[in-house]
Amino acid sequence: MYSIDKNYDIIVAGSGPAGACAAMSAASGGRRVLLLERKPVPGVPVRCGEGIGHQGLALSFEPRPEWIKSTVTRARMLSPSGIGVEIGNVGKSYILDRERMDADLVKMAVEAGAEFRASSPAVWAGETSSGRYSVICSNNPNSPTEGQTEFEASCLILADGVESRLARYFGWDTALRLEDIETAAFARVEAAGIEGDCCTFYTGNSVAPGGYLWVFPRGAGAANVGLGVIGSRCRSGLPRKLLLDFIKRTYPGGRVTDLHCGGVPVAKWVRPLVRGAVMLVGDAARQVNAINGAGLAYSLYAGRLAGTVAAGAFRGDGNLCRKALLGYQREWAKVFGKQQERSFALKEFIMSADDAFLDRIADSLSKEPPGKLSYLRVFMRTFSSRPLLLLKAFKLFR
Repeated sequence: MYSIDKNYDIIVAGSGPAGACAAMSAASGGRRVLLLERKPVPGVPVRCGEGIGHQGLALSFEPRPEWIKSTVTRARMLSPSGIGVEIGNVGKSYILDRERMDADLVKMAVEAGAEFRASSPAVWAGETSSGRYSVICSNNPNSPTEGQTEFEASCLILADGVESRLARYFGWDTALRLEDIETAAFARVEAAGIEGDCCTFYTGNSVAPGGYLWVFPRGAGAANVGLGVIGSRCRSGLPRKLLLDFIKRTYPGGRVTDLHCGGVPVAKWVRPLVRGAVMLVGDAARQVNAINGAGLAYSLYAGRLAGTVAAGAFRGDGNLCRKALLGYQREWAKVFGKQQERSFALKEFIMSADDAFLDRIADSLSKEPPGKLSYLRVFMRTFSSRPLLLLKAFKLFR
């Protein structure tokens, strides 16, 4: 059925931003690394609005001009009844070309010394009698049991997404509450009236129950348009229908391409992040801002951190010190862990808010000059009646 092909120090499953960064950092640390990807092309389709703040991106990489489709200078929020709130102080933010960036990150991992295998879905993983780890990959994505290859490594980094099947083999419960996952629909739209520097957010149960809808510009006349519906309020086909209805209503005659759906975790980050010598990163670890589902900055940072820690955990004799891997969780908790927990607490409150509440907040904010409004000020106003949540909002944006 399969044969042992190669041995590695570290195997990374999943070549999205978290996985590619983990492979890059581990290979740069002198380790023998295998990067596996189930799809023929990494990063396609893009399950992301492609937005990121300058600060979040610069924490891991200096922004490359070829990665940036547009620079955002302002934002607009529309309440359920259509009350608009203009936000002029958004901080430097970008809409990225994720296909280009993801391909470049994999290329950078390969240039650092990692071996990359596309169209190689990992169908099973487990610990061997020698204390190493075995990963079995299918050589035929359309028939997982046909033609398999086994790889071995001392350490595994799992970056295989929100559905992370491999994590289950090592004792992680990957099930999510319906309140902790959004079913999202994504599309690219070309239409007149799309502003090249403004992100627009729509709220309300008729637009995206328990979530929101976004329009992120990829330059004038083109945008990523998507929405997320919280799992407890979703039914089959609803996100896709809501998205297409919105596009038809807002951009009549617009050209719609790359329409697809996927799950976005809006949960607390997974504990522990390390079991034995297996590490979780990115969506597999639920490293996502629970308010808005944004996880790109978290994934880039977590991937680089996990790869660096894993490479440094090997002693001079080539053996792995598993205890040293725990430094990954400690550092994540210190840098982003509390921030993400705050976002989860705020999400729980926002999810319970009705349309009337959102309209009242929007009506109050709409009277303020756009130049004085920031995301922080919007959230401070939203949670002004809840002192504990108000403190969490302040700390989240500081």
